[in-house]
Formats: sequence, structure tokens, C-alpha cells
Amino acid sequence: MYLLLQAAEKVDWFVKLANDINSTVLESISGLITSIFSRLPFLLAGLVVLVLFWLLSKLVKYIFLSATKRAPLDTRLRILVSRMLVGLVIVLGVFTALTVVIPSFDIGTLITGLGFSSFVIGFATKDILNNFLSGVLILWQRPFQIGDYLFIGKDQGKVEYIGVRATSLRKDDGELLLIPNGDMYSSALTIRGAGANRRMTLKFNVDYDEDIESTKLITFDALTRTDGVVVDPKPNVYVSDLTADGIAVTANFWINTNESKPLGVFDRAAIAITKSLHEADVQLFPPGTMIVQQPAGEPEEEETKPKKTDW
Repeated sequence: MYLLLQAAEKVDWFVKLANDINSTVLESISGLITSIFSRLPFLLAGLVVLVLFWLLSKLVKYIFLSATKRAPLDTRLRILVSRMLVGLVIVLGVFTALTVVIPSFDIGTLITGLGFSSFVIGFATKDILNNFLSGVLILWQRPFQIGDYLFIGKDQGKVEYIGVRATSLRKDDGELLLIPNGDMYSSALTIRGAGANRRMTLKFNVDYDEDIESTKLITFDALTRTDGVVVDPKPNVYVSDLTADGIAVTANFWINTNESKPLGVFDRAAIAITKSLHEADVQLFPPGTMIVQQPAGEPEEEETKPKKTDW
């Protein structure tokens, strides 16, 4: 009997617990529904604000693209700025909608709370931001364009793509080189315009006994017959120095980088000059004079001659 009473009490306790849970859930759902319906006008107003700001962002983008259509701006920069303006307007719309839906929402408090987080994120992504801002400045100032030939440090190549983060250079051997825009913007650049002729320089020495005028003429003729050397401007050949190894001759010629590879033209020019000079019996790279010095204080050896002996 006692066990039955305990079991009945436990059943009553579970039933009461279930009823309490049921009533709590129903009250919570009822309160939530009531709160939603009471806030429904504010939610609809916030939604309307979002739609208006979305339409405003489209209008701002259209106005910006139309106003800068004839401006001397890079197309990618115009698209990037238009997207940034759209994002700025939409973010402003979200904050405005939150202010409408939640009147107690304070943008200033949120910005203050995000201050330290923004500092940490900015410090962690400083290289990304540096490359991004450098890319924007490169697209804005346009110091070089696609097709230009760049020399940056020990690297060189033709510009194939200018992105927001990095610039792509196609090297003479065909390899693709990606250089961060931060390095491009902060380093010294040598820029050769797209389609412009590139000057090549070839140096060699000839003996002092050679006819230098004839040597220069032979070199000039060899360059003009070399495949890849452009006709205008014409090659030029000068005496650039007088050294212990002979007369230094410098030959300058130009190539079109859109039609020929610099290393290939240089190779053909060097072979043509060498062959023509050898056929004309012109000696290249003569050996220098070897000078043997006697150490100071050391007596010179006397030549020993056989003495005459009287028998």
C-alpha cells in the first residue's frame, strides 16, 4: 500500500511537471507571436527601408558609371569603385533599418565596440590591405598598362593583367610572374611602352691593329641582315673604350618585343657579327699582355758563361 502511494505521488509530480512545461511553452510561443505582431509594423518599415536603400545603391552605381564613362579611368577601377559604393549604401541601409526596427539600437555604441576588433583585423590583414590600396592607386594613376614591358628589381616581363591584389608579368622564357601590387607601387620601375622598340646592346673587343672603321661597317651590315632587328631606328656602332684587351666596340640595335623574343634576336645578332668578323679576319677578344715583375730586393740571375781554360 505504501509503495502504491509513492508511485501515485510520483505520477502526480510528473503530470504537474508536464503541465508546467506545456504552459510555459505555450506562454512563450504566445508571447513571441504577440511580440512579433506588435513589432510587425516596425519590421515592415525596416524591410521597406532596406528595399529603398537597395534601389538607391543601384541608382548610385548607374550614376557613377554614367558620369565616368568618358573619364580616363581604368574599366576595372570604375567597376571596383561602383561596387564599393553599392556596398556602402547597403551597409548604411542595414544600420538604418535596424534603427527603425529596434529604436534602442545605437550605431555609435556598435562602432565603439568594434573599434578594437577592427584594429586587430586590420593589423592581421595589413599586407592584404596594402596590396589592395596599391592596386587601387595603380589602376587610378595608370603608370603602366597591359602590354608594357616592365623591369622591377631582377625581374622583367610584359604586363598581361593588372589586378587589385597583384600584377601578372609574362617573362621572356614564357613563365608567368605574379608580383604583389604593394611591391609594384613601392619599388623602382623601368617601363617600356607597349609596342615600343626595345634597345639591345652588344659589346666586344678587337685588336688595336685592326681597321676599326672597317670593323664598324662589317658589324653594322651584320646587324641589318639579322632577323628580328628593326630597320627604323637603324643600328649604330661606336668605339666605347680603349682597354688593355683591345678596342671596345659597342653595337646598339632595336627589336620589336611584340614580334620577337629579345634573347633570340640577341643570339642571332651575336652569331652574325662573330661570323662576319671572322670571315674578314678580324681578331676578337685578343689576349692581354702578360707582365712579369721581379720581386723587389731580389738580385737578378747572372747569365753563366763557360770560362776559357788554358791547358
